Amino acid sequence: AIALALHFGFDEAQIKTMRRAGLLHDIGKLGVPTTILEKPGRLDEEEFARVREHPKYSDTILRPIPTFEAIAELASSHHERLDGKGYWRGLGADQLSLDARILTAADVFDALTARRPYRDAMPVEDALNIMRKDEGTAFDPACLSALSELYETRQSLAA
Repeated sequence: AIALALHFGFDEAQIKTMRRAGLLHDIGKLGVPTTILEKPGRLDEEEFARVREHPKYSDTILRPIPTFEAIAELASSHHERLDGKGYWRGLGADQLSLDARILTAADVFDALTARRPYRDAMPVEDALNIMRKDEGTAFDPACLSALSELYETRQSLAA
């Protein structure tokens, strides 16, 4: 998320907010039972409903802290989608700031490329291909393009 924010020319204060929101966005998972979060298999409908509440819990935890209002807003928006089919509020493209779009893309990319209790980490190119299928509906095209560009640059530097 920080690399994307830098790519889009965010200033120091915006980077600071992004960093904090990135670190705290999943704090609401404290309200979801560990048995669900660490379940090795597929979640049932009721379990998934519980997981979908975690952005709301993040907002509930962070918003009462006077200096965290912007962080709470951003952190609790990380599962929203451009088409309004995200959660927890069902916000759409016209309600999602660039920083929320960045955090959403970074969060999903991280989730796909990280090892999970139910699967191994996914290769970067596979993760980007999956995300591209939802370009313009879930993910901002400019964010996906920048994410892809960042990883292509890293690969060419590593070669």
